[in-house]
Amino acid sequence: MLIAAAAAAVVAVVAVSAALAGSGGPPRDGGGPATGSIPAAGGGPATGTMTRAVSVVTGPADTVELLATQGQLTIVGSATGLVTLTGQLHWTGHAPIASTRLNRAAGILRLSYRCAAASPCGGNYRLVVPRRTAVVLHEPSGHVIITGLAGPLRITARSVDVSATALRSPSLAAWITSGHLSAAFDAAPRRVSITLLSAQATLRLPPGAAYAVRQRVTSGYVDVEIPRAAGAARTITARINSGELQLLPGL
Repeated sequence: MLIAAAAAAVVAVVAVSAALAGSGGPPRDGGGPATGSIPAAGGGPATGTMTRAVSVVTGPADTVELLATQGQLTIVGSATGLVTLTGQLHWTGHAPIASTRLNRAAGILRLSYRCAAASPCGGNYRLVVPRRTAVVLHEPSGHVIITGLAGPLRITARSVDVSATALRSPSLAAWITSGHLSAAFDAAPRRVSITLLSAQATLRLPPGAAYAVRQRVTSGYVDVEIPRAAGAARTITARINSGELQLLPGL
Protein backbone atom coordinates (compact mmCIF):
# COMPACT_ATOMS: atom_id res chain seq x y z
CA MET A 1 0.00 0.00 0.00
CA LEU A 2 0.99 3.63 -0.24
CA ILE A 3 2.78 5.14 2.70
CA ALA A 4 1.20 8.05 4.60
CA ALA A 5 -0.45 10.63 2.38
CA ALA A 6 2.10 13.32 3.04
CA ALA A 7 4.95 11.10 1.87
CA ALA A 8 2.98 9.85 -1.11
CA ALA A 9 2.16 13.33 -2.35
CA VAL A 10 3.83 14.51 -5.48
CA VAL A 11 7.08 16.14 -4.46
CA ALA A 12 7.52 17.87 -7.81
CA VAL A 13 6.26 17.64 -11.32
CA VAL A 14 8.29 19.59 -13.83
CA ALA A 15 7.31 18.64 -17.36
CA VAL A 16 8.83 20.80 -20.04
CA SER A 17 9.31 24.42 -19.01
CA ALA A 18 7.97 23.53 -15.53
CA ALA A 19 4.33 23.62 -16.65
CA LEU A 20 1.76 21.83 -18.73
CA ALA A 21 -0.56 24.15 -20.59
CA GLY A 22 -3.96 24.09 -18.91
CA SER A 23 -2.88 21.38 -16.52
CA GLY A 24 -3.49 23.06 -13.19
CA GLY A 25 -0.26 21.59 -11.82
CA PRO A 26 0.52 18.22 -10.22
CA PRO A 27 -2.10 15.73 -8.99
CA ARG A 28 -4.29 17.15 -6.27
CA ASP A 29 -5.10 15.47 -2.96
CA GLY A 30 -8.01 13.64 -4.55
CA GLY A 31 -5.71 12.08 -7.12
CA GLY A 32 -6.81 14.34 -9.97
CA PRO A 33 -4.84 14.63 -13.20
CA ALA A 34 -2.23 17.05 -14.40
CA THR A 35 -2.82 17.07 -18.12
CA GLY A 36 -2.01 19.26 -21.10
CA SER A 37 0.01 19.69 -24.24
CA ILE A 38 3.58 20.82 -23.84
CA PRO A 39 3.80 24.43 -24.97
CA ALA A 40 5.81 25.29 -28.06
CA ALA A 41 7.26 28.74 -28.52
CA GLY A 42 4.48 31.14 -29.43
CA GLY A 43 1.78 28.57 -28.62
CA GLY A 44 1.56 27.18 -32.17
CA PRO A 45 3.04 24.15 -33.89
CA ALA A 46 6.80 23.91 -34.01
CA THR A 47 8.39 24.70 -37.36
CA GLY A 48 11.38 22.44 -36.68
CA THR A 49 12.32 19.72 -34.24
CA MET A 50 11.61 20.78 -30.66
CA THR A 51 13.18 19.30 -27.51
CA ARG A 52 12.08 19.71 -23.92
CA ALA A 53 13.03 18.09 -20.62
CA VAL A 54 10.69 15.83 -18.66
CA SER A 55 10.98 15.46 -14.88
CA VAL A 56 8.49 13.83 -12.50
CA VAL A 57 9.26 13.02 -8.87
CA THR A 58 6.66 11.47 -6.54
CA GLY A 59 6.41 9.40 -3.42
CA PRO A 60 6.07 5.63 -3.79
CA ALA A 61 3.07 3.95 -5.40
CA ASP A 62 2.03 0.31 -5.44
CA THR A 63 1.89 0.38 -9.26
CA VAL A 64 3.48 2.69 -11.83
CA GLU A 65 1.92 2.64 -15.31
CA LEU A 66 3.88 4.32 -18.09
CA LEU A 67 2.49 5.05 -21.54
CA ALA A 68 5.54 6.24 -23.42
CA THR A 69 6.23 7.60 -26.87
CA GLN A 70 8.55 5.73 -29.18
CA GLY A 71 12.22 5.94 -28.32
CA GLN A 72 14.66 4.81 -25.64
CA LEU A 73 13.49 3.82 -22.17
CA THR A 74 15.41 2.59 -19.12
CA ILE A 75 13.56 1.26 -16.05
CA VAL A 76 15.51 0.64 -12.86
CA GLY A 77 14.40 -0.96 -9.61
CA SER A 78 16.33 0.69 -6.80
CA ALA A 79 16.54 1.00 -3.01
CA THR A 80 14.70 4.32 -3.14
CA GLY A 81 11.53 5.69 -1.63
CA LEU A 82 10.63 7.77 -4.67
CA VAL A 83 9.40 7.31 -8.23
CA THR A 84 11.47 9.41 -10.62
CA LEU A 85 11.00 9.92 -14.36
CA THR A 86 13.53 12.01 -16.26
CA GLY A 87 14.41 12.46 -19.89
CA GLN A 88 13.62 14.43 -23.01
CA LEU A 89 10.78 14.67 -25.52
CA HIS A 90 11.37 15.51 -29.18
CA TRP A 91 8.67 16.47 -31.69
CA THR A 92 7.78 18.32 -34.85
CA GLY A 93 4.45 20.04 -35.38
CA HIS A 94 2.22 20.25 -32.32
CA ALA A 95 3.62 19.43 -28.89
CA PRO A 96 2.97 16.03 -27.26
CA ILE A 97 0.25 15.60 -24.66
CA ALA A 98 1.46 14.77 -21.15
CA SER A 99 -0.59 13.51 -18.23
CA THR A 100 0.33 12.59 -14.65
CA ARG A 101 -2.34 11.03 -12.44
CA LEU A 102 -2.03 9.56 -8.96
CA ASN A 103 -4.94 7.39 -7.79
CA ARG A 104 -4.32 7.23 -4.06
CA ALA A 105 -7.13 4.80 -3.33
CA ALA A 106 -5.82 2.23 -5.83
CA GLY A 107 -2.15 3.07 -5.27
CA ILE A 108 -1.58 3.64 -9.01
CA LEU A 109 0.59 6.36 -10.57
CA ARG A 110 -0.14 6.78 -14.29
CA LEU A 111 2.34 8.65 -16.50
CA SER A 112 1.25 9.23 -20.09
CA TYR A 113 3.07 10.83 -23.01
CA ARG A 114 1.52 10.72 -26.50
CA CYS A 115 2.06 12.50 -29.77
CA ALA A 116 -0.36 15.14 -30.97
CA ALA A 117 -2.24 14.48 -34.21
CA ALA A 118 -0.04 14.57 -37.31
CA SER A 119 2.96 15.52 -35.15
CA PRO A 120 5.67 12.85 -34.89
CA CYS A 121 7.37 12.64 -31.50
CA GLY A 122 9.76 10.49 -29.52
CA GLY A 123 11.53 10.40 -26.23
CA ASN A 124 14.46 9.27 -24.16
CA TYR A 125 13.33 8.35 -20.63
CA ARG A 126 14.72 6.94 -17.40
CA LEU A 127 12.24 5.63 -14.83
CA VAL A 128 13.49 4.71 -11.34
CA VAL A 129 11.11 2.99 -8.91
CA PRO A 130 11.34 1.21 -5.55
CA ARG A 131 12.30 -2.39 -6.32
CA ARG A 132 9.00 -4.00 -5.31
CA THR A 133 6.81 -1.57 -7.24
CA ALA A 134 4.60 -3.17 -9.88
CA VAL A 135 5.34 -1.76 -13.35
CA VAL A 136 2.92 -1.64 -16.29
CA LEU A 137 4.54 -0.51 -19.55
CA HIS A 138 2.99 0.43 -22.89
CA GLU A 139 5.72 1.04 -25.48
CA PRO A 140 4.78 1.74 -29.14
CA SER A 141 8.28 1.40 -30.58
CA GLY A 142 11.90 1.58 -29.56
CA HIS A 143 14.44 0.08 -27.18
CA VAL A 144 13.69 -0.76 -23.54
CA ILE A 145 16.20 -1.74 -20.84
CA ILE A 146 14.86 -3.02 -17.50
CA THR A 147 16.91 -4.04 -14.49
CA GLY A 148 16.49 -4.84 -10.82
CA LEU A 149 12.69 -5.05 -10.56
CA ALA A 150 11.15 -7.24 -7.85
CA GLY A 151 7.49 -6.33 -8.37
CA PRO A 152 5.02 -7.69 -10.94
CA LEU A 153 5.87 -6.64 -14.51
CA ARG A 154 3.47 -6.20 -17.45
CA ILE A 155 4.66 -5.17 -20.91
CA THR A 156 2.65 -4.35 -24.03
CA ALA A 157 4.93 -3.35 -26.90
CA ARG A 158 5.37 -3.44 -30.66
CA SER A 159 8.37 -2.91 -32.94
CA VAL A 160 10.53 -2.99 -29.84
CA ASP A 161 13.63 -4.57 -28.38
CA VAL A 162 13.19 -5.27 -24.65
CA SER A 163 16.08 -6.43 -22.46
CA ALA A 164 15.30 -7.20 -18.81
CA THR A 165 17.94 -8.42 -16.36
CA ALA A 166 18.30 -9.17 -12.63
CA LEU A 167 14.55 -9.70 -12.32
CA ARG A 168 13.00 -10.93 -9.07
CA SER A 169 9.46 -10.23 -10.19
CA PRO A 170 6.89 -12.79 -8.99
CA SER A 171 5.07 -12.46 -12.33
CA LEU A 172 5.75 -11.38 -15.89
CA ALA A 173 3.07 -10.80 -18.52
CA ALA A 174 4.25 -9.65 -21.94
CA TRP A 175 2.48 -9.01 -25.25
CA ILE A 176 5.06 -8.39 -27.97
CA THR A 177 4.20 -7.60 -31.60
CA SER A 178 7.02 -7.49 -34.13
CA GLY A 179 9.91 -7.29 -31.74
CA HIS A 180 12.13 -9.15 -29.30
CA LEU A 181 12.04 -9.75 -25.56
CA SER A 182 14.94 -11.02 -23.48
CA ALA A 183 14.31 -11.54 -19.76
CA ALA A 184 16.71 -13.00 -17.20
CA PHE A 185 15.49 -13.84 -13.69
CA ASP A 186 17.61 -13.94 -10.54
CA ALA A 187 14.66 -15.45 -8.60
CA ALA A 188 12.17 -17.95 -9.99
CA PRO A 189 8.84 -16.30 -10.92
CA ARG A 190 5.53 -17.85 -9.90
CA ARG A 191 3.67 -16.96 -13.08
CA VAL A 192 4.77 -16.05 -16.61
CA SER A 193 2.54 -15.32 -19.59
CA ILE A 194 4.06 -14.56 -23.00
CA THR A 195 2.10 -13.65 -26.14
CA LEU A 196 4.07 -13.22 -29.35
CA LEU A 197 2.87 -11.99 -32.75
CA SER A 198 5.64 -12.00 -35.34
CA ALA A 199 8.10 -11.73 -32.46
CA GLN A 200 10.75 -13.63 -30.54
CA ALA A 201 11.43 -14.02 -26.83
CA THR A 202 14.09 -15.64 -24.66
CA LEU A 203 13.59 -16.25 -20.95
CA ARG A 204 16.38 -17.39 -18.65
CA LEU A 205 15.17 -18.91 -15.39
CA PRO A 206 17.12 -19.91 -12.26
CA PRO A 207 17.87 -23.62 -11.83
CA GLY A 208 16.13 -25.70 -9.19
CA ALA A 209 12.50 -24.91 -10.01
CA ALA A 210 10.12 -26.83 -12.27
CA TYR A 211 7.31 -25.22 -14.27
CA ALA A 212 3.99 -26.28 -15.71
CA VAL A 213 4.36 -25.10 -19.31
CA ARG A 214 1.22 -24.50 -21.36
CA GLN A 215 1.48 -23.48 -24.98
CA ARG A 216 -0.74 -22.60 -27.90
CA VAL A 217 1.22 -22.21 -31.13
CA THR A 218 -0.36 -21.16 -34.42
CA SER A 219 2.93 -20.73 -36.24
CA GLY A 220 6.40 -20.97 -34.72
CA TYR A 221 7.73 -22.93 -31.77
CA VAL A 222 8.46 -23.07 -28.05
CA ASP A 223 11.85 -24.45 -27.06
CA VAL A 224 11.68 -25.73 -23.47
CA GLU A 225 15.03 -26.48 -21.86
CA ILE A 226 14.00 -26.02 -18.24
CA PRO A 227 12.53 -28.62 -15.83
CA ARG A 228 8.82 -29.31 -16.45
CA ALA A 229 6.17 -30.77 -14.17
CA ALA A 230 2.49 -30.86 -15.09
CA GLY A 231 1.38 -30.15 -11.54
CA ALA A 232 4.00 -27.53 -10.69
CA ALA A 233 2.88 -24.45 -8.79
CA ARG A 234 4.97 -22.22 -11.05
CA THR A 235 3.40 -21.74 -14.48
CA ILE A 236 4.44 -20.50 -17.91
CA THR A 237 1.77 -19.84 -20.53
CA ALA A 238 2.82 -19.19 -24.13
CA ARG A 239 0.66 -17.99 -27.02
CA ILE A 240 2.58 -17.87 -30.28
CA ASN A 241 1.44 -16.64 -33.69
CA SER A 242 4.42 -16.52 -36.03
CA GLY A 243 7.00 -16.36 -33.29
CA GLU A 244 9.65 -18.16 -31.29
CA LEU A 245 10.02 -18.59 -27.53
CA GLN A 246 13.01 -20.09 -25.77
CA LEU A 247 12.83 -21.13 -22.11
CA LEU A 248 16.41 -21.60 -20.98
CA PRO A 249 18.23 -22.21 -17.69
CA GLY A 250 19.97 -19.18 -16.25
CA LEU A 251 23.62 -18.61 -16.97
